[in-house]
Amino acid sequence: MLRYKDYRQLIDRVNAGKNINLWGKPNIGKTLTVKNCLLKDINLESVYLNLEYPFSVEHLFNVIPMSFSFYYQHDWQNIISKLSDGYNRLLVIDNFDRLHFVSNTFSNDLFRLQQLAQLENFSLLLISRIPLEYFHFSGFANYFEKLELNETNTWTFGQ
Repeated sequence: MLRYKDYRQLIDRVNAGKNINLWGKPNIGKTLTVKNCLLKDINLESVYLNLEYPFSVEHLFNVIPMSFSFYYQHDWQNIISKLSDGYNRLLVIDNFDRLHFVSNTFSNDLFRLQQLAQLENFSLLLISRIPLEYFHFSGFANYFEKLELNETNTWTFGQ
């Protein structure tokens, strides 16, 4: 779990429409913090997607509009315009580092995610094991603020 000050900062940034790359070593509590706390503590329409197996990355961009109740939308530009209307929304993509390894259309996928990251009232929260710039797409990383979960900003529970 993130310490209160860092957790409060994460909530404030997500509520303000900022894009966040939450990263850190495996099993340090990134998913627990987001799924069990953050998604319950914010008032945004939120969707949590996990790219861990068996999720098919090929269907990611079909799942996003369906998750936000745009069931019959197939044109990505129309989806972008609908997501830019109205109130703030949050899309969480957990295990984001899997996208880099399994996507056959990676540059197109990254372009679509960049379009989401540029929206004013839409926040992307990407959870990964390493920061985005380590994936060698620094232009995309410029749309995100980094927050590392490590031993200094998390509460650890002893056994």
